[in-house]
Amino acid sequence: MRLGGSTAILATAATLVSAGGAAAAGVSDDILLDTFTGTDDEKLTQAIAVQKASSPRRVIRLTGRSHTFTQTRTTYNGMRIVGPNTGWHNPEISGTSGALPQCNVTLNCGSGTASWLVGTATTYDVEVSGICFKSGNGVTQFYHHPYTSGTAYAGHFDSLTFYGFKHVFGMPGNAIAMTLCSFSGVWTCVAVKGTQFSIRGSDNYFWVDGKINFGWVGANAGQYLVRFENCSKTMVANMYLTARGGSRAVLVEGNAQYGQGGLVIRDCVIEGQNCGDPAMGALIVIKGGGVTFRDICLNFGMYRPSDYSDQADNALIMVSGSSSRVLIDSVYTMRANTVSESVPIVRATGGTVCVEHIFGMGGTGNAWSGLPRVQSAGGMVHNDHTTTLVQS
Repeated sequence: MRLGGSTAILATAATLVSAGGAAAAGVSDDILLDTFTGTDDEKLTQAIAVQKASSPRRVIRLTGRSHTFTQTRTTYNGMRIVGPNTGWHNPEISGTSGALPQCNVTLNCGSGTASWLVGTATTYDVEVSGICFKSGNGVTQFYHHPYTSGTAYAGHFDSLTFYGFKHVFGMPGNAIAMTLCSFSGVWTCVAVKGTQFSIRGSDNYFWVDGKINFGWVGANAGQYLVRFENCSKTMVANMYLTARGGSRAVLVEGNAQYGQGGLVIRDCVIEGQNCGDPAMGALIVIKGGGVTFRDICLNFGMYRPSDYSDQADNALIMVSGSSSRVLIDSVYTMRANTVSESVPIVRATGGTVCVEHIFGMGGTGNAWSGLPRVQSAGGMVHNDHTTTLVQS
């Protein structure tokens, strides 16, 4: 059935709802975007009208083709937009022999309130899944929902790719507020133009049953791949973050409200590209709040920290702030070429830090003759027999 105008769409939607829903009317449960007419933006506007009129909410489904959206969309309860495929979506191999057809969406939007998705009030049950998104202009942000506008509550995002984006979820200094949200499936971020994830909130589960792979190379003035701002009772897992050149990997910030349970980051690889193509400075910076890093590979940083002017990088993991409560446990670490093993794995200037089970790994040219170092320059620091504690 092809519907041509918004009046007909709303009338048809009302008929379906009054008849007991789409299934009772004998049509597909999904709202297929390509059953509507007009540009892709016009089709999506019509599909959203049908979705908002449906109860329970029906899913808007895109097809395995290239789409272009330019219009900012305000999120609403039960907003659900999905693609036809599951699994990896790698735009760098699109069109090559054997590549699966992909559902590609080019977004020609801005950032902040000009992002593609914008939350203006606490919003429940938003889902976007199975789509490869591309930025058509290098300044696009995918989802903006600041704390001042409530929270994105119980959202679900699965198997997404982002190519050429300035920001994806949130932006530095204006993180997306999320509660009980989940990221699942396999993700990738390619050709990134800025910090992809700036997140705050609680009770979230990010990639615990999935994986994300992305990196950044270039003179990026110490920007971060991922920022966690005031996150509590939140689990993060299976990130493969490559912070090459002037980028850093992870920033954690928070206040003194760590008593509820902090942020747990586990089973991750956080590194420069390799021993000869490293990160210039720190890989992880913690400035406050409660956080655990457990079971991670931490490699190839602190090659040339003099490149930075925003702060003095002096360890792979830097901890500051009186509110910081940090556990670092079970870490394998490798040094970049020419980086001395005297460079600390962890340096603390404030807070309370516990460092355990740290193992220096390497081969010819970067093997360890001693134990990795933990440097205490303030706060309270505990280490076990796998590291050497030095005071400064």
